[in-house]
Amino acid sequence: MQTRIIRGDEVRRLLTMEDTIRAMRDALRGVSDGSAVMLQRQMLPQPEGNKFAVMGGADGSLGLCGAKVIVFPGPAAGKAGTNQGIIPLFDAVTGALAAIVDAEQITAVRTAATSAAATDLLAKPDADTLAILGAGRIGRLHIEAICKVRPIRRVYVWNRTASKAEDCCRWAAQELGVEAIPCAEPREAVQQADILCTVTQAREPILLGDWLREGAHLNAVGACAPFARELDSRAVTRSRVFVDQREAALNGSGDLVFPVREGVFSAADLAGEIGDVLLGRAPGRQNDKEITLFESVGISVEDLAAAALVFEKAQQQDLGVCVTL
Repeated sequence: MQTRIIRGDEVRRLLTMEDTIRAMRDALRGVSDGSAVMLQRQMLPQPEGNKFAVMGGADGSLGLCGAKVIVFPGPAAGKAGTNQGIIPLFDAVTGALAAIVDAEQITAVRTAATSAAATDLLAKPDADTLAILGAGRIGRLHIEAICKVRPIRRVYVWNRTASKAEDCCRWAAQELGVEAIPCAEPREAVQQADILCTVTQAREPILLGDWLREGAHLNAVGACAPFARELDSRAVTRSRVFVDQREAALNGSGDLVFPVREGVFSAADLAGEIGDVLLGRAPGRQNDKEITLFESVGISVEDLAAAALVFEKAQQQDLGVCVTL
């Protein structure tokens, strides 16, 4: 069997947000019903602040297994892209290496698509204001993704570097036709929004629970290590908390690790995995006043599902390079 190698520019052409949102719903169902299984992320420190990560998983519904093998960059490597890596896909029956897919675009798009899938379940149906804390590439993709599932008319954007927030607002207005307002402080954005996304590299809280308005939905995305947090404990305890996968979220995100350590939150307080809601095993939003939180750490089966989608489209369109290894 030949192996199809799919480059980053081809991934960007093939991986649409709408299709990825659908793929993330399927992947999250698989996590909760057991048809998709995963190893917890393993990370090895490397020079210059880099971390080498391996995220393995398998999805029975796709008949594929594999891993994302990636470097989360420090300052030097970051200049080359958000993160650099590959996703090898193996046929789970024959063991053949079916594809090698560039991981950089997949990581970015599947992250935003997963937030959109959660938002569609948990945000109020008429929610039309969005706050983005972190105006980089992932922040922009979150604006695009959330606009696919809610009628967003106004976006508030905060970034530590004010000029990046202004650039993001210009982009959102031009590309998505929404009113976009740069904010000088996180609180200014948070207090005016029905839906919020934190997509920063913060180590200490940038969003305080007392700022959240009644009925808000929050996607916490940036804190993917137990020592980093974007939310204070009050934001967690005020919310009904949903996760992508229990073990990964409770062990891998400081947003939850710190409140657990403080004794104000526990695994028993989780409302469920997003897959539980999709499967009808757990209720989503129960009323217009409650605050909901989706804690997203990013899991391997999401990467596999997005890579499988790219692989299928590449086969249909004869993209990529086929080689015999």
